[in-house]
Amino acid sequence: MKKIVLTTYTKIIAWFLSILGFAAACDIIEPKVEYGTPSADFIVKGKVTDKSSQKPISNIAVIRKARTSPYGNDTVKTNANGEFELKFNEFPGVDHWIYAEDLDGTDNGGLYAKDSLTVNTSQMKNAKKGTGSWYQGVFEKGDANFQLKHQRMALYGTPAATYKKKEEK
Repeated sequence: MKKIVLTTYTKIIAWFLSILGFAAACDIIEPKVEYGTPSADFIVKGKVTDKSSQKPISNIAVIRKARTSPYGNDTVKTNANGEFELKFNEFPGVDHWIYAEDLDGTDNGGLYAKDSLTVNTSQMKNAKKGTGSWYQGVFEKGDANFQLKHQRMALYGTPAATYKKKEEK
């Protein structure tokens, strides 16, 4: 009798474990969750020019503000032709804030007011397809141009940087 009971319990336990293992392996109980974050590479190119003269401006800081600011912010400077290229990896489908700001003062020929623009994935060209999973590919925008206006500086007295002490004889 004891042998029959042990055999029956063994068969019931084996049957239960096999059903449980089958259910867990085939996603019958609950589908498996895939972890990760969609991402894409973005390339934003453009040119910064003087609004009145249409000449390129060098050494203008072009800043990308990330959604998780200050983490993920990126800054590049324009070259002698006023051109810039920002490259970053981000979550697709969100707005990207791009700012052009004159950080060096009058060293590039004048003092310019800052300007900004918003770029979204829908405004960009899909340059390279993604892998079909989390990576969405490469998106480009080649016409992120800025036209900056001269900003007048109100000076009262002599700026500290240009003050020179008279030499005593």
